[in-house]
Amino acid sequence: MKLYEITSPIKTYIARVKLKNGATVTATERTESLSYARQIFQHKYGDRNVFSVSELNEQVNEIEEGTKTLTPQQLQVKSLADQAAKYKTQEKQLKARQDFLKSQEKLRKVNQAAATRL
Repeated sequence: MKLYEITSPIKTYIARVKLKNGATVTATERTESLSYARQIFQHKYGDRNVFSVSELNEQVNEIEEGTKTLTPQQLQVKSLADQAAKYKTQEKQLKARQDFLKSQEKLRKVNQAAATRL
């Protein structure tokens, strides 16, 4: 094993490239640096057919791997909890709307009383 293999870890790079049939696709390569990745993509697909090359964030893969699949019962409980939260929000909005309408009605009565006194 050589020193540069330890000090510069292999990273994954993603590129938007154009194929011979004109389709644009996403391709990945694993290499040491961005410049090497660009050279590989240009060699494979042609100089003018590589649109962008960027490093793929490995943390995204770790997050996806950590995602847990829920059982049907857990999904049902989650759905009911979400629905309850939605109904609470609707209740708060309705109460706020009713309070607003009451305040408008009071303001209208005060304005009418003030207009009749003038």
